[in-house]
Amino acid sequence: MQRLKNILGLIIVGFSPSGEILASGSHDRTAKLWDINSGECLNTLQGHNDRVGSIAFHPGGEILVSGSYDKTLMLWDINSGECLNTLQGHSTQVRSIAFSPNGEMFASADDEQTVKLWDVSSGECLQILHGHLDRVNLVAFNPSGQILASASYDQTLKLWDIRSGECLHTLPEFGNETRSIAFSPSGKILASAGHDRTVRLWDIGTGECLKTLQGDNSSVSSSAFSPLGEIFASAGFDGTVRLWDIHTGECLHILQGHTGWSRAIAFSQNGEILATGSVDRTVRLWDIHTGECLQILQGHTDWIRSVAFSYSGEIVASGSVDGTVRLWDIRTGECLKILQDHSSRINSVAFSSTGKIIAACSRDGTIRLWDVETGECLKILKSDRPYEEMNITGVTGLTEVEKATLKALGAVEN
Repeated sequence: MQRLKNILGLIIVGFSPSGEILASGSHDRTAKLWDINSGECLNTLQGHNDRVGSIAFHPGGEILVSGSYDKTLMLWDINSGECLNTLQGHSTQVRSIAFSPNGEMFASADDEQTVKLWDVSSGECLQILHGHLDRVNLVAFNPSGQILASASYDQTLKLWDIRSGECLHTLPEFGNETRSIAFSPSGKILASAGHDRTVRLWDIGTGECLKTLQGDNSSVSSSAFSPLGEIFASAGFDGTVRLWDIHTGECLHILQGHTGWSRAIAFSQNGEILATGSVDRTVRLWDIHTGECLQILQGHTDWIRSVAFSYSGEIVASGSVDGTVRLWDIRTGECLKILQDHSSRINSVAFSSTGKIIAACSRDGTIRLWDVETGECLKILKSDRPYEEMNITGVTGLTEVEKATLKALGAVEN
């Protein structure tokens, strides 16, 4: 017997490297490919037997990998929608996927304490990386593609040589659950952030902890490197944001003003401005050199889940639980547009590479593409019956109303 919770809605969304195609993964066991210019659903990628919780585009943009709770990975041809390969080997749900920068391999992580490395062309499992003692929730390649980092609930990070499969270093997180990992643009430093109120910076060559960036009152809720990798920003559950010099470990500024923790954080493309979106329903823009709050962007009626800068750096977008996306002029703080046709919370926002289109992914099961200049909704990407032929016979934990909703969307009960 299964127990399904939060069955409705999209799980994950992401742009292709070109910015022309959007991929979405859903509880309906499919991934979908969308043309952002026409709004056409190019392909519905069917084959998984459970929800699709992770997706990753090949750096060349012609292949998509989807990872599912059905324990499989599927490689898809973006142009034809054909399934190129189904990779089996995981014994639990796939939690995270990452391509190497050259696109020749990818890594997948799961709950069985292993990381697997796969050859994209042949589908062969090149390496199974053993060593973690609990589920692996994060994987990331360094920019050269020679080293893979993995984070586990066993409270360690591991650095792996992808050619030999050797564990180069085990980095202890000292009772900490790692929430995020990121390599600096140079690839020489790995940052890890977690629940113990610290951010650690690791030398990937020696495995040495170079700096422990210690906040005062709260664990880290989100973090990001500046584009040049010289500054690291960490947001705490105490409402503060700290800017750190990664070379000295010095806290350059403590950004104070939010009255709730920041769920979203992003640097502008030139690295001069930091945007933070908070549960206090505001977005704040900060000068990273002075720590000055340049703008307080107010208007949302619920907390902020996502922020993103346009590629020109002139506009910042915010997506909120109130179901709206707002576009703001970063110089004046003026709200340029309110995009408000979604019927549920906004999970993420992203600009296309041209900066002319913004995509918003919502819990209402749709992706909306908006013209940044006019605020016009260009397309609504959705399936009329997204749960077609989903068998909910024997599923527990659903109310009669939820069952009726699922059936209206195509589900069947024998």
